[in-house]
Amino acid sequence: MKQFLIASAIAAALLVALNGQEPGAAPAPKATKQEPGTNRTEGFGRATNYRTALANALEDAVAKAKGVSVARGPALRSRLSVVSDHKDGDKDGWFDGEADAEREWVQQQIAGFVLAYDVVKKEKAGDGHWEVTVKAEIASPDNADAVLVIDLVDTDLRRWQLERSDEGAPGSITTKSGEFSGPKIGEYLRRSKLVKIVAKGSGVKVGEGSAVREREKAGQQVVASHRVSITWQPVVVQSLIEKPNKARPTSGPRPEYLVGGSVQVSLRVENLVENTELLDEVVTVPADQGGSQPVEALDAYVNALVDKAKAIVAEKVFFTLKPPVVVRKWEEGGEWRIEVQMSKRIAATYRRFHVGNNGSLSSPDWQPLGTAVLADGNDATCVLRLEGVDEPSRIEPGVTEVRPAKS
Repeated sequence: MKQFLIASAIAAALLVALNGQEPGAAPAPKATKQEPGTNRTEGFGRATNYRTALANALEDAVAKAKGVSVARGPALRSRLSVVSDHKDGDKDGWFDGEADAEREWVQQQIAGFVLAYDVVKKEKAGDGHWEVTVKAEIASPDNADAVLVIDLVDTDLRRWQLERSDEGAPGSITTKSGEFSGPKIGEYLRRSKLVKIVAKGSGVKVGEGSAVREREKAGQQVVASHRVSITWQPVVVQSLIEKPNKARPTSGPRPEYLVGGSVQVSLRVENLVENTELLDEVVTVPADQGGSQPVEALDAYVNALVDKAKAIVAEKVFFTLKPPVVVRKWEEGGEWRIEVQMSKRIAATYRRFHVGNNGSLSSPDWQPLGTAVLADGNDATCVLRLEGVDEPSRIEPGVTEVRPAKS
């Protein structure tokens, strides 16, 4: 269960600053500011279409109330991308700023960041761009860091297979199989409180006698911005039956020991809004090595391996959806240090980190720059001390990522 708790903690503070509003967008007017003493904030957005201008205005309002790191983090940006681009918003009479159903749908997508909003001004500029001003009530700090909404496809891990080798009959292998129960990977993801799993139902259900405005909500649902597909193979465990002991002959069963085990899982993560593939990997997770255990410990052995495998999968999901990036860098006492968007509590679970940049078209592989270890931090960010980084100039705030080292 230790791995479960670590994996749950890993996701608790991973917020990443992404791109700003669309190129060519005009800066927000000076009037768009937070009202003193309240969570109501004005935001301004400008874009080639009304939907994107509305999304930009909502982002601007959140940024003024909670800061750019929240507004441009993947959680909110994924929700605003749904508002701006997702086909579920393409309905007759929607996205003109007038339809109640449109407003309700948008409110569903941004719940957790924006409690309520009103479009106070919308118009087309002379160059054909839409300009939208909203007044929004921003969520409190307790729920401002809203979660990513994912579609989870999980075959679940429920079967084990034991491959038994007989030391007294080399090459002889027999098998037996069985099933076990345990928490699904969805529970590991939910424990992070940064991932919501979209339901498979048909959306909001409304009674026949409901008011017209309520009936318009029928079928509405939060749209997943990412899909996580996990396909498990059965747990495979190897055991060895000791050869007969001529010095101590016995008529009972010979001792049998567990000597190894592993589980293989295919993991795929997709950005549904941008129609891009973020991760497609097959992972083999070995059991922890130790002294041979009697076969009677099979249940505990399988549970420990499954716990480890699900913790690793949860970690890969979180670091794929929200890779921690460098916020700033500086030299101190002859050493280079970087600030990273990851809490000290999370960083403390790892001995060191790899620092590097994503690949380019000419060199698509991840480009490692060196390693780093924890030096200091707080609940929002941590400070890492660089080790073995030959070219600190290649570390770029907002671009360079850190990844946990396994050893």
